[in-house]
Parts: sequence; structure tokens; C-alpha cells
Amino acid sequence: MTSARKIAANRKNAKKSTGPRSNAGRAASRHNARRHGLATGIGSDPAFRDDIEMLARLLSRAGGKENIGEFAREAAEAHLDLVRIRKIRAWLFQRMRFFGAASTESLMELGDQLAKLERYERRAFSRRKRAMRLI
Repeated sequence: MTSARKIAANRKNAKKSTGPRSNAGRAASRHNARRHGLATGIGSDPAFRDDIEMLARLLSRAGGKENIGEFAREAAEAHLDLVRIRKIRAWLFQRMRFFGAASTESLMELGDQLAKLERYERRAFSRRKRAMRLI
């Protein structure tokens, strides 16, 4: 049973974490997931469906199986995520080179963007590694 003191503390803390309060903050946070599309799974994108199936079929055959398993699909999705992330990273470096981004602010922005990409890359790499072990 939770004590009244604990319930009061939880309610107080919940009031602190309600998200942005201003209209401008809400409008900005509404578009957070649209910046690069990496937060959504690649398996839900119909444009990648054929590539995922082809790679999963190859991985299943390499594992000695005739049927495509769920781990082969997961490994294929993670691998294509890695390819997509690496293309975005290359595009960021090309953009920096093309625009001659030599200012401190632009280099700091590039560093922030690369750090965000690294998070998605680590996650995709871990998913692929785990799925490859289980094939």
C-alpha cells in the first residue's frame, strides 16, 4: 500500500513534468519526430519492404534455414537502418563542406546533430547484433 506522503510527492513531481506550456513550445515539440524520421521503424515504411524481405531471405539462407524467420527480418531492418543513418551522416558532412561551415556555431550544431545520430546508430547496431546471434 502506498502511503499518503508518497502519493503527495508523486503528484507534486507530476506537475513539474507536463511538457511545454507556451504555444510556441508546444508548436516546436509537435514537430520533434519529423526532423529525420529515424524514430519510426523502417519496417513500417512501404518503400523499404522489398529490401527488407530480400535481405532477410539472404540472411535466412546463410543461416541454413529455408523460411524467413523473425530474427532475419529484425536483422535486415536494423542493417537498413544503419545504412540510412550512415547516409544521413555523410549528407551532413557534405552539407558542411559545401556551405563552408567554418563558424563555431555551425560546427557546434553539426556536433549536436552527429551526437543525435549516434544514439540511433547504437540502437540499430545493437538490434542487428542481437538478431544475428539468434538467427
